[in-house]
Order: sequence, then structure tokens, then C-alpha cells
Amino acid sequence: MKKCPYCGKEYSDDVERCLIDDEVLLGGKAEINQDSKEITEPEPAVTPSSKPKIIWSEQNIRIFEIVLICTIAFGGSILSSIYSYLGNNFDSSPNSSWVVWDWTIRTLREASALGLLWYILMRRGKSFSDLGLSWAWKDVGWAIILRAGGSLAFYAVYDAIYYTGLTSISHKVAHAHIDNILFGSGVSFATLMFQFVNPFFEELIVRAYLMTEIKQLTNSATKAIIISTVLQTSYHLYQSGPVALAHGATFLIWAVFYAKTNRIAPIILAHLYSDVSATLWYMLRQ
Repeated sequence: MKKCPYCGKEYSDDVERCLIDDEVLLGGKAEINQDSKEITEPEPAVTPSSKPKIIWSEQNIRIFEIVLICTIAFGGSILSSIYSYLGNNFDSSPNSSWVVWDWTIRTLREASALGLLWYILMRRGKSFSDLGLSWAWKDVGWAIILRAGGSLAFYAVYDAIYYTGLTSISHKVAHAHIDNILFGSGVSFATLMFQFVNPFFEELIVRAYLMTEIKQLTNSATKAIIISTVLQTSYHLYQSGPVALAHGATFLIWAVFYAKTNRIAPIILAHLYSDVSATLWYMLRQ
């Protein structure tokens, strides 16, 4: 099998270039040394005399791992989002050290979830690169396109909800409300640190890992796209229903891009730009 050095997709040995990126494929059948007349057969694998009894099938273990990592990564966010969506508020003092601790705990939680994902991949002999995380200059261009396309989708959906009368809050007022929720207690170094960790956390788990697993388990890219988009939208309900749906339009575009290219780096960059620019813009306005 040959493999594209950019997107990682595999092809048969008779294909020369990637059908998506037009990159020259690498790998294939190893060349046989013409000078050697003997081909050394690989040594048979040593089979242990006794193996521990396996209770779960490999598919059940993978399903368990999906539920485990998504619960650790997003369980608290989903519950907090629903709690806030139902009209409750979390009280905090803008001038207290609680602000720093809050952002630090969030960052630690997300970093821990990324560590768990790394372990799961490592246990299978894989790494983040198998999820499409590798860097190339063309990722910068794709990130700009994804950011612009995601923003257009967000405003198109939100304005459609607004002009049909399903909400009386304009997107400008909605953005101000979101800024107050996220940064109303103050912006610290811990806040900025979180903005750099969050894109890796969300996109590697809810996009790259989850979509890869769902696609392999169901053999359906459509199901992978839908499940990833719905999950990511669900923990944004604290920003209100219309805003969450508008975010869902952005997430849908990014999910389709990943399904088509198996590239997560451009999506991470687009998400990073979105988070960091929102934080810096709030700071400048203050």
C-alpha cells in the first residue's frame, strides 16, 4: 500500500498520486535486491502458551473508550451548559483569584483529556499523526478558508433564526452576552493559556478521534459527521439555543472537511484563530 504524505490516505500500489491533494504517494512494495537470490522469510511470531481470558471484544473495548474519553472531556461542559441554559448562573467575584483558578482548572482538565487520548492511541501503536495531525504550509491557507467559511455559516444560520422571529436578540447583542459569560470575570494569563489549549482539545477529540472511530465502527462518514457535530454543538448550549445552532453550522463545515481530507491541523488553526482573536478583541474593547 502507498500513503499520501499530506493527508495520510492509503492507496493501492498502482496509484501514483493522491486523488485529493495530488501529492506523490510514498511507500508501496519494497524493492527486491536483485543481487540476492534468497529471500529471508520472517520469523514466526512467538505465541505465549497461555493468554489471559478476554471478556470484552475489541469492538466493545473501543466503544467503552469512546464513551470514557468523551465523558471525561465533555461531561462537565455538557452538564454546566444545560444548567446555564435552563436559566441558572454561576456566581463569581471578578476581582478574586477564583478567575485564575477557574481558567487553570479548565486548562488542566483539557490537557488531561488530551493525555488520555494519547494513551489510547499509544495502546494501539498509533499517534496523533494517525488522526491527521501533521503540519504543512498549505494548512495556513486552508485554516483561513475554514475560518471564513465557518463565520459565514454562523451568521447565515443565526440571522435566519433572528429574521424568522425565533429569537429577538441580534447577533451583536448575542456576542456581547457571550463575551460577558466567558470574560466578564476578567482576563488573565491563565485565560490566554486556555485559548491555546482548547482548539487542540476540541478538534483532536470531538473531531479527529471521534469521527475516525465512528467511521471505522459504522463504515459511515455521514454518521461520523452528524455525531461529531451534534456533540460539539451540545456543550455550547450555555451560549443560548440560537447561538449553539449557529455554531453547529460552523462545526458541520469543519466536520465535512475532515471527513474529506483526513486533515485536522487546518481545523485546529482555524479554531485557534477564532478563540484567540475573540479574547484579544474583548481585551482591546475594555
